[in-house]
Amino acid sequence: MFKNIRKFLARRKNLRIIIDVVAIIIIWRGIWGILDLFIFPNNPLLSYLTSTIFGFGLLLLDGNGLDDLK
Repeated sequence: MFKNIRKFLARRKNLRIIIDVVAIIIIWRGIWGILDLFIFPNNPLLSYLTSTIFGFGLLLLDGNGLDDLK
């Protein structure tokens, strides 16, 4: 079954791109919801700040730094 779906999508590149974008957005939404539930659920501002600082920290640990975001 998946083989037929992959074959169908291989012929329709634009549809495959749309499906990929929607999948990424759904994953992003799920991660966002999980973070809202587990990181300071009663204090949204502190949760947002903590997530932002943690995200920047991960970028710096990756070795790319913030200059690569330009």
